[in-house]
Amino acid sequence: MPLCEPRRWLCRLLLAAACCIPLRAEEDLAAVWRQVTAFFAKEAMWALEALPPTPEAATQRERDFCHAVILLDLQPLTEARLDEAENRLLRLIAAGEDEIAAAARYLMARSRQLYRQRPDHAGAARLYREVMAHPRGGPWAELARVKLALLELYVLPATNPSARIAAARTLLAGAGEDFTRRDLHRLIARATLFYDLDPAAAFADLLAAEAIGGLQGEPHADQLVQLTELAWEFGRTAEAARFYARLVAEHPRDVRAWGLAEKLAGRPAPARGRFGHAP
Repeated sequence: MPLCEPRRWLCRLLLAAACCIPLRAEEDLAAVWRQVTAFFAKEAMWALEALPPTPEAATQRERDFCHAVILLDLQPLTEARLDEAENRLLRLIAAGEDEIAAAARYLMARSRQLYRQRPDHAGAARLYREVMAHPRGGPWAELARVKLALLELYVLPATNPSARIAAARTLLAGAGEDFTRRDLHRLIARATLFYDLDPAAAFADLLAAEAIGGLQGEPHADQLVQLTELAWEFGRTAEAARFYARLVAEHPRDVRAWGLAEKLAGRPAPARGRFGHAP
């Protein structure tokens, strides 16, 4: 499964920052954050640098974190700019263990996983674990848990695919939010099928994810396609029909509905895989 595209995760990251990092500072800093989330990185940097000096340590700390975030969004990204951003994040961590320190670790992990010319997956995994163990980890810990699962499933050293699945499954126990458990179940199901392991276990994980709910758009359509195909393969035709009906009702423009209808009717249809698209 491909890793999330950097600008998408950065947008989600900054929207989360607005919730988990209190912007006690002036409205001007909040305006800078809005520019960053809109991907106006250069304008955000100009606005940040134009802010008047502040005597408040907490306000300056938030500004320093904002500066590091902007550095990771400025294009083109260079190793020198990544070094500067990481040094700023390391100073934030050294200065105090609050939610900003947890966010800084998460940012460094994503940088090492995605941005570096030579990714440091082991280092990223270590940082994700530190975020998960952080007493102020909050939503950053939930995000880190899902990203660590991806590394366990596809990248980090393992003796065999079953060991990868087992390592990712251990992360379910500490998940604090429903959406985290849902996404872990989805990732484990997909990896189980990718490695051609027990499809019944994958079906159980997908059912657990669907029971939690909350997915929208194409990810939810993908999940309904997977559930329909697996239920059909196991001879659970009533369930397959129910998931297919939901796909048609909730995602009426999904082009995979025709192939599923042919399959459910017992007519040959072009194979599209358990995910409705090429792995």
